[in-house]
Amino acid sequence: MIRITKMHGNGNDFILVDEFKNEIIPEKLKPDFVKAICHRRFGIGADGVLFVQRSSVGDAKFRYFNSDGSEAEMCGNGIRCFCRYIVEEGYAKEGIVRVETSVGVKELEVWFDGRWWVKVDMGKPKFGRDVPAREEVWGKVFEVNGRRFKVYAVNTGVPHAVIFVDSLDFDIIEPARFIRYHEMFPEGINVNFAKVVSKNRVLVRTYERGVEDETLSCGTGSCAVAVVGYKLGILDRKVDVQTRGGILKIEVGESVYMTGTASRILDGEVNLSELGINL
Repeated sequence: MIRITKMHGNGNDFILVDEFKNEIIPEKLKPDFVKAICHRRFGIGADGVLFVQRSSVGDAKFRYFNSDGSEAEMCGNGIRCFCRYIVEEGYAKEGIVRVETSVGVKELEVWFDGRWWVKVDMGKPKFGRDVPAREEVWGKVFEVNGRRFKVYAVNTGVPHAVIFVDSLDFDIIEPARFIRYHEMFPEGINVNFAKVVSKNRVLVRTYERGVEDETLSCGTGSCAVAVVGYKLGILDRKVDVQTRGGILKIEVGESVYMTGTASRILDGEVNLSELGINL
């Protein structure tokens, strides 16, 4: 039996495993553990798993695995949940928190006013081949079953494709998967469909690489939409991004800042042998 915590950021849900004091899941077993525990029928069910580890350069080290067992560099909703947890557990203090990630140390602001809020400096967005993409994708048209989608690619911690549409009332899965697996993106890409409501409000639906389905919210995806919209002049610098799971407040500058809540749903134990994991 091991201790786990279930958390979510705007419906983007995670299992958290605390390895701050000692390793719980051996490194070679982490992908299999993640796939098993994230299964929504035979496991607990989640979009991914967060591992809290000790850091020599920050308050704690953040590691994130998608539900398919692949490790990702960053997860905007996940790192908010991570920060709430390490403050509540005493690994960091409320206020400015420093988190080590695979893409550098992130500084976040954590506070409680009846709800837990976290403001994240998501860093400077990347474009062109740095997405990564085989060439710059900025307004490039992809055609899926006769429907044309104008795609803008940006990396806001992980690679994202952004597509502005007049309506979100359609099945996004087929076009999203076509773009997600397109040879243009050698490491794959997350796909966001966005509808502008006003200069400071936009609706977003996201298909996440690694989850391989639509999620209720994606922090890096919301940042990507805000960045592209601002560069195109159709969104203001500060914008409310309405996802299916809730609102994220995004501010675009030299860096991109994301503010949102983090919810802690349960703390409990899971039987590894019933998941088919033998340590």
